[in-house]
Formats: sequence, structure tokens, C-alpha cells
Amino acid sequence: MILGGLEFTAGGVTGLVLGFATMVIVWRLYLAARAADAERGNGAQIPRRDYAFARVLMAAGAVLIAIGAVLVLAHPWDTADTAAVATVLGGPAAYLLGDLVLTRAATGRIAASRIAALACLAVLALIAFALPVLVLAALALAVLLLLSLAASGWFRLPSMNVEDEQR
Repeated sequence: MILGGLEFTAGGVTGLVLGFATMVIVWRLYLAARAADAERGNGAQIPRRDYAFARVLMAAGAVLIAIGAVLVLAHPWDTADTAAVATVLGGPAAYLLGDLVLTRAATGRIAASRIAALACLAVLALIAFALPVLVLAALALAVLLLLSLAASGWFRLPSMNVEDEQR
């Protein structure tokens, strides 16, 4: 099936579903983190500079995820190129960086799970150019899915209290 100049193949549709699922997981991570901040009463204490910077990073991550989904739809079995790696892995990484900034500003803590997810995305970037774009998107989704499971309490990684380290 061809729509808007893009041919919808099984691989392409799978890539589109992966992109949508990635966006849903990112949205779920965002809502869970902000709900936790609200429970602790930390939302009003965030400096505007940090709040704005974090939101820009998170929005950029969402845009890159959407662009990555389109690239996967168009060329699911092509070996990943720079644009695919930058969007498929860079989108989640930009979101996670923004989330780290916002969480640090709100709580003074840095979640080790976010650092671990960023490290996993960095390792994927090292091998990305040898993988098909569809496989790369599936692996990026797997990293975010594990992070989401950790955030929901399936397993926990420790947090690092930045304020304790500064004293």
C-alpha cells in the first residue's frame, strides 16, 4: 500500500508501531516522574531556567522520536545511517537528558536508572551502523521499556543524592 509517497510494508508498519510505542513510553515516563514530584511537593520549587531548558530538551526528544519513526517507516531494513542513529537513539537520549535536568532541579536527585538508560543508548550508538534501522528502533524501545518497568516498581536502581555529595 502506498500513501503519501511512502510504501507501507510489514517492516515499515512495524517500525511505525515501534515509534508510536516509544512515544507512549516516553509520555508514561514523563507522567510518572511528574506525579512523583507532585506527591513530594517539589513542582513549585523548580527554577524557571531549569524548567524551560528541561522542557526544550524533552520536546526536542519527542520530535526526534517522531522523525525517527518516519525514517524507520521509509527504510526499515536499510543499515542505519547518521540520520537514523541521531533520531532513533538521539530522541530518547534528549528526552532522558531533559528528564534528568528537571528531576535534579525538582528533587536534588539524579536517578541512576536514567543514567543507565543513557549508557545503554550510548552503547547502542557504537554498534548502530551495523544494524538495520528497524532493529535499532526495537532496541531503543527495549531500553525505554526497561526504564519504564523500573520506574513503575518492577525493580529499582538507586538514586544519587547530589546534595549529599556537595557537602
